[in-house]
Amino acid sequence: MEGRNGVALALSSGGTRAFMHIGVLKVLDRHQIPIVGIAGSSMGALIGALYCSGLSGPTMEMMAQTIRKSQYMDLSVSKMGLVAGHKLHNLVRTLTNDKSFEECNPPLKVVAVDIERAETVILDRGALSDAVRASASIPGMFSPFRLGGRLLVDGGVLNRIPVDIARGFGAAGVVAVDAGVDLASHVTSMFDVLFQTFDIMARELRRYERIEADVIIQPHLDLTRDLERIRRFIAAGEKAGEAALPDIFRLLAAGA
Repeated sequence: MEGRNGVALALSSGGTRAFMHIGVLKVLDRHQIPIVGIAGSSMGALIGALYCSGLSGPTMEMMAQTIRKSQYMDLSVSKMGLVAGHKLHNLVRTLTNDKSFEECNPPLKVVAVDIERAETVILDRGALSDAVRASASIPGMFSPFRLGGRLLVDGGVLNRIPVDIARGFGAAGVVAVDAGVDLASHVTSMFDVLFQTFDIMARELRRYERIEADVIIQPHLDLTRDLERIRRFIAAGEKAGEAALPDIFRLLAAGA
């Protein structure tokens, strides 16, 4: 299918809120909106990798509600981060069936940041699990991931919503999904401090950045980080996706 007959998605970072991306993907599939490529940052990279490796929206929704922190959080003795990241790496490898970018349908691009050179790095070759492990490495929380001679951390540090990367797919237009930012009302642990610090930085970046997408989906739901509420995050994504359908259909019609 020619790229101009479909849309490219830019899936934002956003921690647990990024499960909203699943709701949006469910809507696009339900209405048979062609997706010609996905660019994802941090948690957006994870959701994009799962989808592009062949998992459906309903399957991802079921998995999101059953996975627990103990399956992806492994405390580290490293000086580089509190969490080693080995469990996360292995979990993503399992969920994606150890697929590579070359096996993705639609194609995927993942955004990470070279922490030593302060540069955005686009990952689109090799193992999906490696790229997601790098892109989801929240500084201070997860140890950075060394890949291709670079020390990589969370893509959201420099590119929270990779619209510019999604443009490279040559689609009729780019649909950006902005999961937003959560700020906890109570900070009670070192993990909370790190999450809150990163989220404050993301909020400030969000305040000043301009999202240069053709359609912007911004689900609205104010909740704390609670995995038991993931269903509501996904439902919020579905609601916002449905509301954006007229704009998406107009975009496709203009690109036809």
